[in-house]
Amino acid sequence: MIPFHLPSPLLIAAAITTIITIRFLVKYFIKPFYLLQRYKKYKGVLCLYKPLGGTLLEIKDGEAKYGDSAYYLKKRIKDHPSTRFIAMPLLDRMTIVLFDSDLIKQFLAKETMMTVKYLGLSGGIMSEFLKNGLVFTEGEHWKRQRKLISQVFHFDYMNNSLPTIRATAKEWIEKNCNSSSSSSSPCTVNVSKELKLFTSTVIWRIFFGEDSFDENKTGAPTVLRVLENLRVSTQLTLSVLNLLFGGRFFKLGLREIDRRFMRERKLIKELFYNKLSHLREKINKKSDDDTSADGSKPKFKNLIELLLEQSEGLSDLEIVSQIFTFFFAGTDTTSELLAISHYLLATNPEVQTKLREEVLAHIRKTEDIMYEHITKMEYLNAVIKEALRVGGPVLNIIFREATQDFMLNDIEIKKGMLVTASVAGVAHNPKYFSNPEKFRPERWIEKQDPGTIDTSIYLPFSAGARRCIGEQLVLIEYKVMLCELVRRFKIELKLPFKLTMGIGVVYRAKPDIHVIYTPIS
Repeated sequence: MIPFHLPSPLLIAAAITTIITIRFLVKYFIKPFYLLQRYKKYKGVLCLYKPLGGTLLEIKDGEAKYGDSAYYLKKRIKDHPSTRFIAMPLLDRMTIVLFDSDLIKQFLAKETMMTVKYLGLSGGIMSEFLKNGLVFTEGEHWKRQRKLISQVFHFDYMNNSLPTIRATAKEWIEKNCNSSSSSSSPCTVNVSKELKLFTSTVIWRIFFGEDSFDENKTGAPTVLRVLENLRVSTQLTLSVLNLLFGGRFFKLGLREIDRRFMRERKLIKELFYNKLSHLREKINKKSDDDTSADGSKPKFKNLIELLLEQSEGLSDLEIVSQIFTFFFAGTDTTSELLAISHYLLATNPEVQTKLREEVLAHIRKTEDIMYEHITKMEYLNAVIKEALRVGGPVLNIIFREATQDFMLNDIEIKKGMLVTASVAGVAHNPKYFSNPEKFRPERWIEKQDPGTIDTSIYLPFSAGARRCIGEQLVLIEYKVMLCELVRRFKIELKLPFKLTMGIGVVYRAKPDIHVIYTPIS
């Protein structure tokens, strides 16, 4: 009789470990390698075999070594301007990053019909408010939100908001410069921080009918707390730990940064639900004959009024999600664009001088800025387009997952694959923009670069059905604030300063930009 011996626990553990290791290697290293081979046949493809994180892990490396999170992206497109798309693995999926104008146009035309936003990397970490807000919802849920919110983002409402934006800009200047524009005393301002308070105030006044998140205070602590928590969320999403273990790892609270992150998220959640209760109570108290200060009834309903009117169809989570989404999106992107514009104007004084001359030619030094003023200024429009091209807050359109097989020109996209368009890749491609690293607003007036002629590939606000709904508000805010500043002050950097472009919540200038405003006599 042959004796029977059970395997030792050590052998069992070794066998299990071997099986897990093999499955891990097959799923994340071998399978992606063979999937990548299919795409080598295509013209204009750049195949990158970077297992697990694809090019995401290059973001921190680029910032640390070269002072720019987008360094490797810009270098690839500079070295290979004819690249139509990049194929690479991301975890166990194939990812297609589009650089070609025709491919991007086709993708944007099909994105809502054949793809959905991919939350695989960030889903376990992302705030539930963002998941349920306009930016990340899909399908009928998104259509319903978009239809409702579009009632605010029409031309008349945005134009009617200009006096609020103008008054907020003047308040900001008075507060931060501690003097009237006629004073000869310069002032130094941390524009990276302080402009967030400007943009958040604009958002709160226009959409929610209050001066700030906390009417009894400045609102600054809440603004900075929310943005810091979102910055940490981005940091965790881009970490190796997230690639290996997913977002649930951070909820275990094994590290102090994770515990602090979760505590802050809980407090922020409570803050926004309390804010909803406050806004609902305030609006319910308004009588039917409520009038504005001049005795007339308000012409337009703001965002929170529209949302609460739909309370039977919207859950509290959906309403709070819109409050959070517009508070965050309207604060961070516009403020970062204004901050990098300060840097660009300070380091290109000839552009600043030319812009100031145009502003003063259309608007005297103390005249109120009107909508017709900012629409007629050609160079101002060129400056914002060039600032968005050089240092806009968006590097890529959010990854989208194919829900079915489809074709992008000759490229086969299989169900489950990820697709995105590279905003920064197009903006820094010498094929579309000559000397792409140079800040030169004149290119948008001369219209000799292909990218200034075919503006459908210029994507700072995306395009198609998912185009940024707040684009016009961003443009008005930016133009009003920049006009108010350049007609009053000479803008210079506080030195020493070395620019680094990193990822906070969005692509942004680091460290904080401090500028010196010297009043112009």
